[in-house]
Amino acid sequence: MDQIKTVSTKEIIFNVAVDLFSEKGYSNVSMREIAHAVGIKASSLYKHYESKEDLLESIFAFFRSVLDQTNFPAAGLEEYLKNVTPEEYLNQSFLLFEQVMWNPAIMKIAKIINMEQQRNQSVRQFFTEEFIEKPFQITKYGFDIMLENGLIATVDTAAAAEEYNAYIIYLYFEQNFLKDEPDMEEIEKRMLRHNRFFADHILRKEGK
Repeated sequence: MDQIKTVSTKEIIFNVAVDLFSEKGYSNVSMREIAHAVGIKASSLYKHYESKEDLLESIFAFFRSVLDQTNFPAAGLEEYLKNVTPEEYLNQSFLLFEQVMWNPAIMKIAKIINMEQQRNQSVRQFFTEEFIEKPFQITKYGFDIMLENGLIATVDTAAAAEEYNAYIIYLYFEQNFLKDEPDMEEIEKRMLRHNRFFADHILRKEGK
């Protein structure tokens, strides 16, 4: 018989906070309101999280750990890239990203980050690092490996990484923040088209 996982009070607080922050904005939610929604006293909440800032940092830490799952492990990446086409690599990278970033809980956290980066310097820094800088570095690293092994055309890998990720960021914002619900069929169709275009017209070597 399968065991039923018991959700801890700390996990419940975490989930309720994510819901409230994504609905009302971090600045508009108090610890007392979170405690009330959980069904505990405010004093009990502080046994699990020292402050609202501590709770937000826990949410960010969770988000960061989940984002790390969207990346190919560095170990073995070079060997992997030798056995796939650039388009296959881009498609597999997107599949990892899609499985994680369009998870409902992660979408809520992304919404929190998008709202709060407008007025919170630490959130803006987190946004820049996790949505802009890290994806750029990871994409460039993959392109660098392919270039060094003669698998793609001679391109400016930094410029290529910026161009490639710009479309992903655009699509993510369009589907998550400008629409009531993301259209996953449309997302997949457009990303596969983007990957094919990028592989054929930016990365493909002459004669291949």
